[in-house]
Amino acid sequence: MMSMEKLQLLLARGTGHKSVEDDLFKTVDDSLKVYRRVGVFEITDQSDELRCTDNFQCNVDGCTASFTSMADYDSHYNSNHRYTCIYCRKLLQSAHLLDLHLSETHDNFFKVSSVKKPMFKCFIVTCQTQFWNSEERNVHCKEIHNMSKSFLQHYGNKKNQKNRKKTKYTAPPNLESMVESSMVIN
Repeated sequence: MMSMEKLQLLLARGTGHKSVEDDLFKTVDDSLKVYRRVGVFEITDQSDELRCTDNFQCNVDGCTASFTSMADYDSHYNSNHRYTCIYCRKLLQSAHLLDLHLSETHDNFFKVSSVKKPMFKCFIVTCQTQFWNSEERNVHCKEIHNMSKSFLQHYGNKKNQKNRKKTKYTAPPNLESMVESSMVIN
């Protein structure tokens, strides 16, 4: 077919959205297999909750939970792994709280910027108020949004975090003493 004939054929097909079952796609699919609907999902009349499979394990590293249904796995994943900090493995209740935790706890840029301007965002997603420190935010959340004291403590006041022992820096051994010992350097 010449290019002009191909153009006229396409123009004859019309414009607008085409259904996947349209003859235009069928001819292309038969030759190139581009639009073929082949996948890993099986369409059945049973709902996912009723369908059971063999035991399978949670795919998160370190988790040993096993399940017989996808509904059980989804419930487990959402309550135990969905909003987990990748650095300290702390589990949070929402994406917004995870974002705040990552910024405030693990982001050095946040630490530097918070000295120059208010950076601590409210725990409520729709509230755009920012504060100079977490204590001001906690007072705001308690008074304005009626958040419980237990939630604020659980989120991570620095006072309530476990004291982590810091390892003291020890200087490397003196190079001269290493040479004098039984080590031989070529």
